Amino acid sequence: MKNKELYSILIVCLMMLSSCLGDTNTRITVGEQEAVYQVRPTKGFYVKDGRFLYDSNLSVSGDGGDCFLIEYSFDSSAPELQGSDSLSIELIGNPISVPLWPLDSQWTDTTKVLKNEVLTESLLKRNAYIRGRLFLWSNHTETESQQDSFMMSYDPEKMYTAENGKRIYNLYLRAIKKVTEKEEGSEGEEGTEPTEEEKTVKVLITNAFNIEEFYNKAKTFEEENGEKEVAIAINYASAYNKDTTACLWSVTDTIKISFNGRTE
Repeated sequence: MKNKELYSILIVCLMMLSSCLGDTNTRITVGEQEAVYQVRPTKGFYVKDGRFLYDSNLSVSGDGGDCFLIEYSFDSSAPELQGSDSLSIELIGNPISVPLWPLDSQWTDTTKVLKNEVLTESLLKRNAYIRGRLFLWSNHTETESQQDSFMMSYDPEKMYTAENGKRIYNLYLRAIKKVTEKEEGSEGEEGTEPTEEEKTVKVLITNAFNIEEFYNKAKTFEEENGEKEVAIAINYASAYNKDTTACLWSVTDTIKISFNGRTE
């Protein structure tokens, strides 16, 4: 009789523990998702579906509007998933900071090669527009120790081109190699080619760009014309001409951002 009572107590304890931890069968893990950090009124992250993610133990070094890649898990059976834009999560590891670059309305001359320009070989179709930040993933060939700066600009006199009666708003992406001055007495000159020890590698880089003002201008114009989304194309310097005096440009498929911020 005592064994049955102990067994019953053990079952109850296990059920209570399972309830506290959540059903592992309904636990979903999400890896490397774009997110924008919010500090007030509640600390957490906005992600591309418009949902706000929070963690009771959240500790992030950053300011509101900073960009990250996050990994997290959540309970897919949580009641708040129904009819709520907020979700309790458990972060996995530390969020990875994503550089945030401004949008420059001083349009860079696309016919010229910039000093220390770095070509962008391709852009992934993966992207996300979250609270004014546009996340892009670009491929480059660089030296192993190289770090680049990125710039995004647009032509304020001609923000869009027309195709089949639709407006496509154009942004221009360029990358610039950061060249550091050599320490006094060290060998080599600034901007020299990589040494034999420093081979070139193909890298995939994630950046975010603050295009909120640009998007809002486009959104206002599209709303006035009865549209429900803004179509944006990213133009990027992908090659040089034969004598390397000018850049050759490639362009992505259009990124469609609906007025609720969701991308297609």
